Amino acid sequence: MMSGYYVGIDEDIKTADYGSMLATAEDVGIFLRALNDGSLFDEGEQEIYSSIYVYEHTGLIPGYQSIAKYHKDIDTVVIQFVNTTNFDGYNWNLSEIVYNRIVKILRSKRSPQ
Repeated sequence: MMSGYYVGIDEDIKTADYGSMLATAEDVGIFLRALNDGSLFDEGEQEIYSSIYVYEHTGLIPGYQSIAKYHKDIDTVVIQFVNTTNFDGYNWNLSEIVYNRIVKILRSKRSPQ
């Protein structure tokens, strides 16, 4: 597992006891797909939860940031893990640009030629 990098913090948060969760991109993808296709819910539960929640994740902590979303139109989960952050927004904005370009490429590959 890659270590996170954040200027001014020497401790690697993945080994610290902050209650964070560790997961692979594959595990996150399986979980998000299951939330969105309803296979994790009992009958009637998905309708209730889907009226309250959007099943995706974005977030950052020092040294790590992630975007994970299911795109129904292309039936694809796209996950981006980045091992550096700043809290001025520069890294996050750049990550969103890269993420959106990846989704655009995937959509163009799914479109009939």
